[in-house]
Amino acid sequence: MLRACHRLLRAGGRTAFFTISLAPGLDPAARRRAVRVGPPSVGSRREVALLLAAAGFTEVALTDVTGDYLVTVRAWLRARDRHRHDLALLDAARLEEQQHDMAEAAAAIEAGLLRRSLVLARRSAGLVAGPAGQHTEPTPGEE
Repeated sequence: MLRACHRLLRAGGRTAFFTISLAPGLDPAARRRAVRVGPPSVGSRREVALLLAAAGFTEVALTDVTGDYLVTVRAWLRARDRHRHDLALLDAARLEEQQHDMAEAAAAIEAGLLRRSLVLARRSAGLVAGPAGQHTEPTPGEE
C-alpha cells in the first residue's frame, strides 16, 4: 500500500497518517500481550520508517501522540458506558466485546506496551510517476 501511495503522489507531495506500534525494548511476554491487544499491524517486525523508506519516501518523521491517544481511548470507553443502554439495543454482545477490547488496549497503552505516532513523509521531488508507475524526470512546473 505504501508503494501505491508513493506512486500516486506528485513529486514533493506528502503523506500523513497515524499508526499504532509496539513500544521499543519489550520482553517476549510483553510483546505477545501487545500484539494480542493491538491492531494487526503491530505484529510487523519492520518499523514504519523502514517501510516508508523502502517504498521510496524521504523526510520521514514520527511524532509520539500516545498520551493524546490514551485520553481519546478513555473518553470512548466513558461515552460507551454513558450510552450503554441505547447501544446495547443495537447489539449488546458487540458492545461488550468492543468495550473489553478497548479496555485491554487502554491497559496496554498505560503499561507502555503500545504507542501511537503521527507519521509524515515526502515523495522525493526528483522523479514523478509516469505510465504504469515508471519514473521520469519532472517537466518544468511539475515540481
